[in-house]
Amino acid sequence: MTPSFDVVVIGGGHAGIESAHAAARLGARTAMVSMDVAAIGRMSCNPAIGGVAKGQLVRDIDALGGLMGVAADKAGIQFRMLNLSKGPAVWGPRAQMDMELYADTMQTLLRVTPNLSLLAGELADFRRGADGVFDLDFGPAGHIHARALIITSGTFLGAVMHTGLSQTKGGRVGEAAADRLSESILGLGVRTRRLKTGTPARLAADSIDYTAVEVQHGDADPFPFSFRTEGKVKNHAVCWITHTHTETHDILRTGFAESPMFTGVIKGIGPRYCPSIEDKICRFADKDSHHLFLEPEGIGNGRIYVNGFSSSLPAEIQDRALRTIPGLKECRVLRYGYAVEYDSVESTQLDPTYAVKDIPGLYFAGQVNGTSGYEEAAAQGLMAGINAALALQGKPPFLLGRSESYIGVLTDDLVSLELEEPYRMFTSRAEYRLHLRQDNAEARLLEKGHTLGLVDAATFAKFQAWSGKLSAARGTLAQARAFSPAVDAYLVACGTAPLDEATTALSLLRRPDVGLPGLAASLQLDLGLSDREMGIVESQERYRGFWDRQLKEIERNNRLEGLRIPSAFDYAAAHAMSTEARQKLALKRPLTVGLAQRISGVTPADISGLIFHINQGTPAPA
Repeated sequence: MTPSFDVVVIGGGHAGIESAHAAARLGARTAMVSMDVAAIGRMSCNPAIGGVAKGQLVRDIDALGGLMGVAADKAGIQFRMLNLSKGPAVWGPRAQMDMELYADTMQTLLRVTPNLSLLAGELADFRRGADGVFDLDFGPAGHIHARALIITSGTFLGAVMHTGLSQTKGGRVGEAAADRLSESILGLGVRTRRLKTGTPARLAADSIDYTAVEVQHGDADPFPFSFRTEGKVKNHAVCWITHTHTETHDILRTGFAESPMFTGVIKGIGPRYCPSIEDKICRFADKDSHHLFLEPEGIGNGRIYVNGFSSSLPAEIQDRALRTIPGLKECRVLRYGYAVEYDSVESTQLDPTYAVKDIPGLYFAGQVNGTSGYEEAAAQGLMAGINAALALQGKPPFLLGRSESYIGVLTDDLVSLELEEPYRMFTSRAEYRLHLRQDNAEARLLEKGHTLGLVDAATFAKFQAWSGKLSAARGTLAQARAFSPAVDAYLVACGTAPLDEATTALSLLRRPDVGLPGLAASLQLDLGLSDREMGIVESQERYRGFWDRQLKEIERNNRLEGLRIPSAFDYAAAHAMSTEARQKLALKRPLTVGLAQRISGVTPADISGLIFHINQGTPAPA
């Protein structure tokens, strides 16, 4: 008998992990199929999780019950909060990983997840039957039936690796390309395009002169990614900073004649914001130096990742250039950099659940959708897994708006925008970033995760107690009178004016130079808060006015975002809209009016006409 599952996830990367875990936790009989089960959770490029905007995504994932933050806390060897010199809206947690421990942790978490099977195999072909069930052909391994199929194939569709003019089939070193799956997807009429990514050289840790590079320590009191992590996370390693210079650039230029990028061998478009070193020295020809970061790939594995030196130039050129860099004169290269060119799905074919609009039950998530980065992939996987399970249960989709989370921003951008290059998340993409801080992910999303069934009762109770503690501290500060010599002395020490009339401690937090720990100490208030919790209360009050104005704007926009468009809406008969708008909306079939208004060519007048017809229930006659 052919094995049958509710949900089958193809691929064991970051998107596949979150998809499979979410679907299984929501009660769907789920199988994750990977070409190599031992490769599940493998970090194929950068040995780090998080960063500016990316860290916000990880915190969002965690608040909804995902796994990335839990595994990052377990496998992290150095934790840093980036952008601390700027406002809290753009602070971003980042951590170096022990790559082997991260993969092991993910595999362990998946193996103990109820309703989830981990299978080895390569999907060769698939078809959707008249009954809506997918028949998945794994060649000699046989067939599997699935009511919903989530493809999270990363960079493996039709993948080719490039080092100089040498080409090898594969999505990463030692792992085959998914050529047959790519052909099956194209055969369904799903539109794809060629993109490119790359990775830098790995060096032997004992071959680096650490006296010639700058050490970069982790935070003295690091914060965990996951609300579920008990106790503090610890730093076990350091990173280092070095740089290229003119001799490095001159050597790299000698390899341009054999560069697959510059000779036109690579047709795919690479990521603008994570360019190869050869691309950097061309695009920024006026710069004679670029920073590089030497990052350990784990504790005791002896490998160093050269962040900032991604390259597809010939190995001999890479070798010579690396040896001109301070600290790397005697370096021993364990693996040279290479580029990967692959097929990606045009994500405007998807709706916000990550389902293909014209093929019910088929979902795509992760780098296959044209994104770059582990965090963007995991966020998509989580949403696809949740919505695949909900759809099979006949429940409404789970959608997040741009005002609710970075996941909502990511999703809306992917399904609405015609991307010309791999998509990377930035805080600048979020118009409500002051509201979407990394430190308030639980307040925004954890109750939603609990309602879905992904956040357990104990975690939700912990959150309620924690939230109550912050509210109580805020209440205490609102009642505390701050008109005293001790407070004046503290204010003067902060470089701000003393008080000339009585006020509350809470109102003083609106002053940019006043910190809650020092203010509480001057008032002899024991709030019972950690430094992180004090930072949250401080940020909430300091930006209260901006936040309140932003909330009013969010409320106005949410009225449009939440207005659903009937699935069978007849755009052709909606004569209060322009012909262009009707044609584009009929093609893209957005789920909500909020999504409709972001489609190019749809005007405010068209949106007014659309709302009119929706409220009428049927399109008005001509």
